[in-house]
Amino acid sequence: MSLASKAADFAHKAFVTTAFGYFVYTGVNLGGMMLAGPDNGQPKEHPQAGFIQMLKDKYAEEYTKYFDTGSRDWYDKDDNSYLKKIPRPEDYQPGGKRN
Repeated sequence: MSLASKAADFAHKAFVTTAFGYFVYTGVNLGGMMLAGPDNGQPKEHPQAGFIQMLKDKYAEEYTKYFDTGSRDWYDKDDNSYLKKIPRPEDYQPGGKRN
């Protein structure tokens, strides 16, 4: 074999080995990312978790007063003060800012 043939064989072997190594490296990295999932496996908080918790708290508060006839909130037809108790996004979002 001539020197040129040996050099070509070595270059081919080096290229194939490098390409195979890159393929394996990429496969291992992608496989690891797929196993970890989004956000590295950390559970994300629901975007409206604060609002949902506030509704649960309101429900619990209203339910405890439901059977107590002495603390019922009666209102007149023209009285709209109950509208002030409606949960608003500013009440549960940090800083009162919208997303």
